[in-house]
Amino acid sequence: MIKTETEGERGLNRLARLWRGVMADNEQITARQRGSRRRVIVTIIGLLTTFGGVIVVRERLSQQPVHKKVTVLKSAASTAIDWFDQDDLPRKPIVRPASYVGPQACVSCHAERVSEFKTTRHFLACVLPQPDKMPSGFEPGKGTYQTRDPSLRFEMSRQGETFVQTAVRTTADGEQRSTAPIGLMYGYRAGSDEVYFNWHDNRLYELPMVWLHQQNQWGTSSFDAYGSGDFSRPLAPRCLECHTTWVGHVPGSENQYQKEDLILGVTCEVCHGPGKDHVVFHQSHPENTTGQDILHPGHLDRQRQLDLCAQCHSNAIKHRGHTYGYRPGDSLDAHYKTLQTQHPEDDHVANQTGYLLQSKCFQKSDLLTCTTCHNPHRPRDVFVSGSASCRKCHQPEDCPEQSRVPEAVRDQCSQCHMPAFNKVQVHFRMESEPYFPPVKRWEHRIAVYPTARDEVLWQWHRTQNEEHSHREVIRLRKTLSEHWLKEAEKLRGDYRFIAAIDAYRQALRFDPAPATQEKLDALIAIKTQLDDDFSLALNRLPDHAEAIRLFNRILAIKPDLPQAHGRLGTLLSMQGQQELAIEHWRKVSFYDPNDAYGEAMLGWNAYLQARYEEAITALRRADDIEPFNAKINLNLGLALASAGQISEAIEQFKKVVDIEPQNLDGYHNLSLALRNQMKPTEAIPFAVRATKLAKNQNPELLMILAEIYAEAGRPSDAIFAAEKAVGLARSSKSNALGQLRKRQEKLHERSKRVSP
Repeated sequence: MIKTETEGERGLNRLARLWRGVMADNEQITARQRGSRRRVIVTIIGLLTTFGGVIVVRERLSQQPVHKKVTVLKSAASTAIDWFDQDDLPRKPIVRPASYVGPQACVSCHAERVSEFKTTRHFLACVLPQPDKMPSGFEPGKGTYQTRDPSLRFEMSRQGETFVQTAVRTTADGEQRSTAPIGLMYGYRAGSDEVYFNWHDNRLYELPMVWLHQQNQWGTSSFDAYGSGDFSRPLAPRCLECHTTWVGHVPGSENQYQKEDLILGVTCEVCHGPGKDHVVFHQSHPENTTGQDILHPGHLDRQRQLDLCAQCHSNAIKHRGHTYGYRPGDSLDAHYKTLQTQHPEDDHVANQTGYLLQSKCFQKSDLLTCTTCHNPHRPRDVFVSGSASCRKCHQPEDCPEQSRVPEAVRDQCSQCHMPAFNKVQVHFRMESEPYFPPVKRWEHRIAVYPTARDEVLWQWHRTQNEEHSHREVIRLRKTLSEHWLKEAEKLRGDYRFIAAIDAYRQALRFDPAPATQEKLDALIAIKTQLDDDFSLALNRLPDHAEAIRLFNRILAIKPDLPQAHGRLGTLLSMQGQQELAIEHWRKVSFYDPNDAYGEAMLGWNAYLQARYEEAITALRRADDIEPFNAKINLNLGLALASAGQISEAIEQFKKVVDIEPQNLDGYHNLSLALRNQMKPTEAIPFAVRATKLAKNQNPELLMILAEIYAEAGRPSDAIFAAEKAVGLARSSKSNALGQLRKRQEKLHERSKRVSP
């Protein structure tokens, strides 16, 4: 058995070799893959330190003796072995469930309702690019955006019926152009930001350029300045789940979809459930008007109604199962883990239901739901007004401010009690203004907001000509400016830079003082440098000393940045500074309880040091934070196996291959664990799948498969697989050839002993 200390060193050394291999391969990566280099690097030194550990646990499991004599019987198979094309594992379907039919199937009976619904932002949440839908930014002369890098610009244009984004990089050899046709778009008719996506084969990517409607100009979302190609980033399925009704997502993939199955927009079946049975029944029973085989959301209890809206209007963003698994009437918590955020800028796009639940109005009512104020079948301009909704429970005289405010603003309940703030977590960089949030977020935590009341009064008095109103404008402007300046200083002191930037801008609305502008400019410069350093650090990871220097500089500016603590901890660990690494990994979840990186690395580090129970505890905490993550579950399985908890390890490995049906290490370790439990027959299909995923070109996997075949009483298959393994090792001049031959000889001897 290998000594514990050696195993830990070997694990880290393998990680270093893996790292060097990735960097050596960079010259052979395509332009699009080079654009994803940062993501690959972060994955490798983060949770995907799996390779070293998988090798270690393979050694452990394969070396553990089988504590029962296995009688090997001669297989009925002859020389024609076709196991390469056979395994008994079920295949996960990635086609559209037959129960989804799309909104057009509803038109024959609900034409008026569907026609009205087609004008809503739900229906238009994701649309195809068409000439009558595209903004003026694609017109000649309006489609150029110069980034902060003088050598990089983006051009947006129309080429026939196709709309494209082109990244133009100026190099010593001339211009390098990468054009990406736009395949999908978000934000049509939303009046704020419009985001674009590109299909590359069957993979979907978010493009960096965004059209800002109210500003009538282009901006950029975050992108890797050190990338190349079109600078796009993979579009995760959780994003599509909130903008489409259905698309076939390839399980385990980051952004691979069956685009021919795409049902655009948030349509009828998102809220009423899949409609095939309903349509079939009523086509054959037109006289029946009772609404068979369909769900009426209004008949759900209040929590399930809220869950229906919260599937997109909350922080429920981490999967507990496969994509598009939620159905109306389900408990949302069974399908997603909801982030618990400390500040609004930490929210994931929107969290209306989360804040609504904090309201006294909600807590003191048994009836208040989203549809109390919103009619999902109608566009926003004909929603039930906020004041009318308030009057369902409150009378005007209930408001203590009624007698102290002008009559003209007394019915503006929502403006005072649900004010619209900038949704600062969604921001873009315009050429003239960085970190700009184009979207207003109505505060759904219904409460008393004196600042909102003061702004309503300030806006009204500005329209009046009386001397009293002039004095009130001056007073309120001073009050509001001082409030926002004080807020900005507090936020900056708490390292909440994005929120502080917005607060300085709010202060400038009321008093454009040069001193305030200077503070805003200085903070923007700090935030910009912070982002630049972080991007540079990720791209300098092979140079450990430089990356460590950059991460330390980042933490000197923003000491509560969990991502910097996590990556710095990994680099320090790779340099042997384990205690300091652990200190930084612990800070990840301390500063962000929704970030599993630190716990995952604490678990992995403990595993490498053979502290298996400690590793299991940390990895379980990581799994609780990130409950549907194949890497975390694989590492947890490795730790359980090494601790001798083989049955529990098997369950983890099964979860791995459920999450990622193409996960080679999951299948391989599952087969080893089943073999360890003296279940070689059960292990065979998993071992076969592992060899297939390795394209039948991994001699070690083939030899292990041969040994499992032998233990399952299939000697002919065992000998065939062993010959294949040795042949591959010989042709590749593998250093393992000698050992593989010895194992092959043992299989031959074993076969002879059981032959009649």
